[in-house]
Amino acid sequence: MRWGILGCGDVVRKRVAAAIQAVDGCQLLAVCRRDPDALQQFCAGFSVPHGYPSADQLLANADIDAVYIATPVALHLPQTLAALAAGKHVLVEKPMALDPQECRLMIDAAKEVKRTLGVAYYRPFYPALARLAELIKSGQLGEILAVQIACSAPIVPNEDGSLPWRVAMNEGGGGPIMDVGSHRIDVLLRLFGDVVDVREVCSRKSTHEVENVANFVLQFAGGLQASVTCLFDAGQDPDSFVVIGTKGIADLGPLNSGRLIIRNEMGDQVEHHAPNANFNVPLIADFVAAVSEGRDPRASGETGLRVNEVIDQIYRDAQQAN
Repeated sequence: MRWGILGCGDVVRKRVAAAIQAVDGCQLLAVCRRDPDALQQFCAGFSVPHGYPSADQLLANADIDAVYIATPVALHLPQTLAALAAGKHVLVEKPMALDPQECRLMIDAAKEVKRTLGVAYYRPFYPALARLAELIKSGQLGEILAVQIACSAPIVPNEDGSLPWRVAMNEGGGGPIMDVGSHRIDVLLRLFGDVVDVREVCSRKSTHEVENVANFVLQFAGGLQASVTCLFDAGQDPDSFVVIGTKGIADLGPLNSGRLIIRNEMGDQVEHHAPNANFNVPLIADFVAAVSEGRDPRASGETGLRVNEVIDQIYRDAQQAN
């Protein structure tokens, strides 16, 4: 599969480009970035044959089979629609779009042109979470009562000193709920099903900015509650994920480490289920396989929509509370 990438920011430099190049049968054929010097530097660093200053130019390349969209969230809808119209399969960064309606437009467009649409939620490929799902299904933790999560993302200024797009409401659509929170919501939906109720409290440095501190509770069928703290710019990312049941506790913190501690009356049992060193490799591999096999990827447009629907509920609850 020959890939093009729209946007060459931090996540692409650190993981996405290398992940595409690591998956068998994949070639990173082209990238797009507006800054000509940064574009040239990126192409040289990753040996990419084609660099384009505009998305339209990249999408006009008939040799590209699939496009990875890693631009601000506000651009996900128009760029996904343009890529699909150009006959490309699309894997778009999380969150999928600004709101559920945009997600539905993207899903409908992909169905119309018979192309695969995926969203870059890579945590479903963590072996530790697969092991957690086994523990829950087997009843080893008993009835699940609650989940406690805390996560943070750093805010690193751009090279010119300006703040990144993630803190701009018109570009990112929200703060840490949209950013790191969306990943955790995706995991919770996969483990526990549909959300039946939402409660949320947000803090903002000013009324014109995205939230920088958010706490929300998701209630699932049967009364299970998940409490999630999402932050921007904490000194350290807590990356905690604790599942509490009537027979035991599963502690997966730090979630990115793959460590799993099972706590029960017999004591602590420590397991290690390390994720791929590059979190995006299994995501890319599954997407390529989905295209080849004519199936939905595990992180599909529909799963991305479900996450955005919950995010929409969270923000609506916060507005009602205010």
